[in-house]
Amino acid sequence: MNGLKKYVPFALIIFAVYLLVPLVFLIPALNNYSTVAYYFIFLVTQVVCSAAYCAKHGLDFLFALIAPIAFIPSMLIYNGGFTQIQNLVLVFVYLVAGIFGLFLGDLAFGDERRKREKKEKQAAEDMLLQAKRHDEQEKERFDKRNQKKSAPKSADKSRQDRPHRAQPEKKPQPRYSSRYDTGDDDFDYSKYTDEMDKELDERVNRLLNDE
Repeated sequence: MNGLKKYVPFALIIFAVYLLVPLVFLIPALNNYSTVAYYFIFLVTQVVCSAAYCAKHGLDFLFALIAPIAFIPSMLIYNGGFTQIQNLVLVFVYLVAGIFGLFLGDLAFGDERRKREKKEKQAAEDMLLQAKRHDEQEKERFDKRNQKKSAPKSADKSRQDRPHRAQPEKKPQPRYSSRYDTGDDDFDYSKYTDEMDKELDERVNRLLNDE
């Protein structure tokens, strides 16, 4: 549909001329001059519209079909339809007039149109390049912002993942439950046993003496 919009203004002009101008020649005083409409007004309309279209949009041979299509309802209403051979000739003439108008418009306005199209293309490319650079800058800023945010998190994670050093196990110190326990690791146990044996011998001797 967007491609057909460029035809609409010119098609409306051609249809209006081809359908309304013959009404003027239905007046009895102008009835003998109806050929002026078919061989001059219609031809000029088609050539001018084709040249104007080409100056704006370039060569497009589909545009040349508009005038022959617009002439068909006018021919059926005002000029006897397909029974007249001259009407078929006029259909071909309007087609050729449209092609001629396109080449005329390209010859007269083609250089100006091409310069304008080149400027528009260059402007569009510049805008696209600026938009691309802007996107790249925004992407770099976004990446830097993410790196700054992720740096503390990665440091905390590395601390959490670092293995803890195993603390050396403390061996329990043996405790000697005795009434002679002094809590000194340098206690002389051999002396202690000698004294116990000596005391035991004295008691035995006392018992023997008492007997």
